[in-house]
Amino acid sequence: MARLTAPLFSLTASGTLANALTFSSWKGIPYVRTRVIPANPNTSAQQEIRGVFATLTEMYKRMPAIARAPFVAAVRGRPLTARNIHIQASAAALKDQTDLNLLVMSLATGQALPPENVVPSDATGQILNITADTPTPPIGYTLTAIQGAAIEDGDPSPVLVKTTFVGEDVTTPYTIDIDVLVGGTFQYACWCKWTRDSDSVIFYSTAVRGTQIVA
Repeated sequence: MARLTAPLFSLTASGTLANALTFSSWKGIPYVRTRVIPANPNTSAQQEIRGVFATLTEMYKRMPAIARAPFVAAVRGRPLTARNIHIQASAAALKDQTDLNLLVMSLATGQALPPENVVPSDATGQILNITADTPTPPIGYTLTAIQGAAIEDGDPSPVLVKTTFVGEDVTTPYTIDIDVLVGGTFQYACWCKWTRDSDSVIFYSTAVRGTQIVA
Protein backbone atom coordinates (compact mmCIF):
# COMPACT_ATOMS: atom_id res chain seq x y z
CA MET A 1 0.00 0.00 0.00
CA ALA A 2 1.37 3.39 -1.01
CA ARG A 3 0.61 6.48 1.06
CA LEU A 4 -0.02 9.59 -1.01
CA THR A 5 0.70 13.25 -0.39
CA ALA A 6 -1.82 13.95 -3.17
CA PRO A 7 -3.67 11.06 -4.85
CA LEU A 8 -2.58 10.21 -8.35
CA PHE A 9 -4.20 12.11 -11.20
CA SER A 10 -6.24 14.48 -8.96
CA LEU A 11 -6.39 16.16 -5.57
CA THR A 12 -8.97 13.64 -4.35
CA ALA A 13 -9.62 10.09 -5.45
CA SER A 14 -11.61 7.05 -4.43
CA GLY A 15 -12.62 3.80 -6.07
CA THR A 16 -10.84 1.54 -8.53
CA LEU A 17 -9.01 2.62 -11.67
CA ALA A 18 -8.83 0.27 -14.67
CA ASN A 19 -9.45 -2.74 -12.43
CA ALA A 20 -5.86 -2.32 -11.24
CA LEU A 21 -5.51 0.39 -8.56
CA THR A 22 -7.84 1.13 -5.66
CA PHE A 23 -7.85 4.62 -4.12
CA SER A 24 -9.18 5.29 -0.64
CA SER A 25 -8.29 6.90 2.68
CA TRP A 26 -7.85 5.75 6.27
CA LYS A 27 -8.26 8.22 9.14
CA GLY A 28 -7.90 11.04 6.62
CA ILE A 29 -4.70 9.66 5.03
CA PRO A 30 -5.12 8.97 1.29
CA TYR A 31 -3.57 5.77 -0.07
CA VAL A 32 -3.50 3.61 -3.17
CA ARG A 33 -3.10 -0.16 -3.39
CA THR A 34 -3.29 -2.87 -5.98
CA ARG A 35 -6.83 -4.14 -6.43
CA VAL A 36 -7.25 -7.57 -4.88
CA ILE A 37 -10.06 -9.92 -5.91
CA PRO A 38 -10.56 -12.85 -3.49
CA ALA A 39 -10.41 -16.23 -5.19
CA ASN A 40 -13.36 -17.48 -3.12
CA PRO A 41 -14.93 -14.95 -0.76
CA ASN A 42 -17.45 -17.44 0.63
CA THR A 43 -15.42 -20.26 2.11
CA SER A 44 -16.62 -21.58 5.47
CA ALA A 45 -13.58 -20.03 7.19
CA GLN A 46 -14.34 -16.62 5.70
CA GLN A 47 -17.99 -16.86 6.66
CA GLU A 48 -16.94 -17.82 10.21
CA ILE A 49 -14.63 -14.85 10.69
CA ARG A 50 -17.19 -12.47 9.15
CA GLY A 51 -19.72 -13.78 11.68
CA VAL A 52 -17.30 -13.17 14.55
CA PHE A 53 -16.56 -9.64 13.30
CA ALA A 54 -20.29 -8.93 13.08
CA THR A 55 -20.84 -10.29 16.61
CA LEU A 56 -18.09 -8.11 18.06
CA THR A 57 -19.37 -5.06 16.18
CA GLU A 58 -22.91 -5.56 17.49
CA MET A 59 -21.52 -6.22 20.97
CA TYR A 60 -19.61 -2.93 20.99
CA LYS A 61 -22.74 -1.03 19.88
CA ARG A 62 -24.56 -2.35 22.97
CA MET A 63 -21.76 -1.85 25.50
CA PRO A 64 -22.34 0.79 28.21
CA ALA A 65 -19.59 3.33 28.92
CA ILE A 66 -18.13 1.24 31.77
CA ALA A 67 -17.56 -1.72 29.42
CA ARG A 68 -16.10 0.47 26.67
CA ALA A 69 -13.75 2.45 28.94
CA PRO A 70 -10.84 -0.08 29.04
CA PHE A 71 -10.77 -0.15 25.23
CA VAL A 72 -10.95 3.64 25.02
CA ALA A 73 -7.95 3.84 27.37
CA ALA A 74 -6.07 1.20 25.37
CA VAL A 75 -6.11 3.31 22.18
CA ARG A 76 -5.04 6.55 23.88
CA GLY A 77 -2.38 8.09 21.66
CA ARG A 78 -2.72 5.37 18.99
CA PRO A 79 -4.24 5.59 15.48
CA LEU A 80 -7.06 3.17 16.36
CA THR A 81 -10.60 3.47 17.61
CA ALA A 82 -11.87 1.70 20.72
CA ARG A 83 -14.18 -0.38 18.53
CA ASN A 84 -11.22 -1.41 16.37
CA ILE A 85 -9.19 -2.68 19.30
CA HIS A 86 -12.22 -4.38 20.87
CA ILE A 87 -12.64 -6.41 17.66
CA GLN A 88 -8.89 -6.94 17.23
CA ALA A 89 -8.50 -8.29 20.77
CA SER A 90 -11.02 -11.11 20.35
CA ALA A 91 -11.61 -11.87 16.66
CA ALA A 92 -8.89 -14.48 16.16
CA ALA A 93 -9.53 -16.14 19.53
CA LEU A 94 -13.27 -16.54 18.92
CA LYS A 95 -12.92 -18.07 15.46
CA ASP A 96 -14.13 -21.70 15.47
CA GLN A 97 -15.46 -21.33 19.04
CA THR A 98 -19.02 -22.19 20.08
CA ASP A 99 -19.07 -19.91 23.14
CA LEU A 100 -17.57 -16.66 24.45
CA ASN A 101 -15.04 -18.22 26.83
CA LEU A 102 -12.16 -16.48 25.05
CA LEU A 103 -13.81 -13.06 24.80
CA VAL A 104 -11.48 -10.24 25.92
CA MET A 105 -13.46 -7.87 28.12
CA SER A 106 -10.70 -5.52 29.35
CA LEU A 107 -7.16 -4.60 28.32
CA ALA A 108 -4.33 -3.62 30.67
CA THR A 109 -2.83 -0.14 30.47
CA GLY A 110 -0.07 1.46 32.53
CA GLN A 111 0.80 -0.55 35.63
CA ALA A 112 -2.82 -1.48 36.37
CA LEU A 113 -3.15 -4.71 38.34
CA PRO A 114 -6.25 -6.95 38.23
CA PRO A 115 -8.46 -7.76 41.24
CA GLU A 116 -7.82 -10.79 43.43
CA ASN A 117 -10.05 -13.56 44.78
CA VAL A 118 -12.96 -12.83 42.47
CA VAL A 119 -16.07 -14.84 43.41
CA PRO A 120 -19.30 -14.79 41.32
CA SER A 121 -22.68 -15.91 42.62
CA ASP A 122 -26.29 -16.07 41.49
CA ALA A 123 -28.27 -13.55 43.51
CA THR A 124 -32.05 -13.17 43.68
CA GLY A 125 -33.90 -11.67 40.70
CA GLN A 126 -31.49 -12.19 37.78
CA ILE A 127 -28.66 -10.45 39.60
CA LEU A 128 -25.08 -11.59 39.08
CA ASN A 129 -23.10 -10.77 42.22
CA ILE A 130 -19.29 -10.44 42.04
CA THR A 131 -17.07 -9.93 45.07
CA ALA A 132 -13.35 -9.18 44.77
CA ASP A 133 -10.32 -8.34 46.86
CA THR A 134 -7.91 -5.61 45.83
CA PRO A 135 -4.26 -6.13 44.94
CA THR A 136 -1.50 -4.10 46.57
CA PRO A 137 -1.54 -0.78 44.68
CA PRO A 138 1.45 -0.08 42.41
CA ILE A 139 3.56 2.84 43.58
CA GLY A 140 1.98 6.08 42.41
CA TYR A 141 -1.46 4.61 41.69
CA THR A 142 -4.77 4.81 43.57
CA LEU A 143 -7.61 2.33 43.12
CA THR A 144 -10.68 4.23 41.89
CA ALA A 145 -13.18 1.38 41.50
CA ILE A 146 -13.65 -2.28 40.74
CA GLN A 147 -15.87 -2.72 37.72
CA GLY A 148 -17.59 -5.69 36.17
CA ALA A 149 -19.52 -6.75 33.08
CA ALA A 150 -21.60 -9.72 32.01
CA ILE A 151 -22.97 -10.93 28.68
CA GLU A 152 -25.14 -13.94 27.95
CA ASP A 153 -23.10 -16.74 26.42
CA GLY A 154 -23.56 -18.07 22.90
CA ASP A 155 -21.93 -19.03 19.61
CA PRO A 156 -20.15 -15.95 18.17
CA SER A 157 -20.76 -17.05 14.57
CA PRO A 158 -23.20 -16.58 12.95
CA VAL A 159 -24.04 -13.16 14.36
CA LEU A 160 -24.77 -13.14 18.10
CA VAL A 161 -26.64 -10.02 19.22
CA LYS A 162 -26.44 -9.64 23.01
CA THR A 163 -26.32 -6.70 25.41
CA THR A 164 -23.46 -6.24 27.88
CA PHE A 165 -24.56 -5.43 31.44
CA VAL A 166 -22.25 -3.64 33.87
CA GLY A 167 -21.75 -2.58 37.47
CA GLU A 168 -19.11 -1.07 39.73
CA ASP A 169 -18.25 -0.47 43.36
CA VAL A 170 -16.07 2.41 44.52
CA THR A 171 -15.62 1.45 48.18
CA THR A 172 -14.26 -1.55 50.03
CA PRO A 173 -15.39 -4.30 50.50
CA TYR A 174 -15.91 -4.49 46.77
CA THR A 175 -19.18 -6.10 45.69
CA ILE A 176 -20.69 -5.62 42.24
CA ASP A 177 -24.33 -6.37 41.49
CA ILE A 178 -25.07 -6.72 37.77
CA ASP A 179 -28.74 -6.91 36.76
CA VAL A 180 -28.74 -9.19 33.69
CA LEU A 181 -32.56 -9.01 33.33
CA VAL A 182 -33.01 -12.68 32.34
CA GLY A 183 -31.71 -16.03 33.50
CA GLY A 184 -29.10 -17.97 31.57
CA THR A 185 -25.41 -18.74 31.31
CA PHE A 186 -23.35 -15.55 31.46
CA GLN A 187 -19.74 -14.72 30.74
CA TYR A 188 -18.54 -12.27 33.37
CA ALA A 189 -15.47 -10.09 33.82
CA CYS A 190 -14.08 -8.07 36.71
CA TRP A 191 -11.27 -5.52 36.47
CA CYS A 192 -9.68 -2.65 38.40
CA LYS A 193 -9.86 1.04 37.52
CA TRP A 194 -6.76 2.93 38.69
CA THR A 195 -5.82 6.60 38.80
CA ARG A 196 -2.18 7.63 38.38
CA ASP A 197 -1.46 10.08 41.17
CA SER A 198 0.95 12.29 39.24
CA ASP A 199 -1.49 13.36 36.51
CA SER A 200 -4.91 11.79 37.34
CA VAL A 201 -4.85 9.67 34.16
CA ILE A 202 -7.11 6.61 34.36
CA PHE A 203 -5.80 3.09 33.67
CA TYR A 204 -7.55 -0.29 33.59
CA SER A 205 -6.35 -3.81 34.37
CA THR A 206 -6.95 -7.03 32.52
CA ALA A 207 -10.15 -8.79 33.52
CA VAL A 208 -10.59 -11.82 35.72
CA ARG A 209 -12.99 -13.90 33.61
CA GLY A 210 -15.42 -16.73 34.16
CA THR A 211 -18.85 -18.23 33.54
CA GLN A 212 -21.84 -18.12 35.90
CA ILE A 213 -25.37 -19.48 35.60
CA VAL A 214 -28.03 -16.98 36.68
CA ALA A 215 -31.46 -18.41 37.46
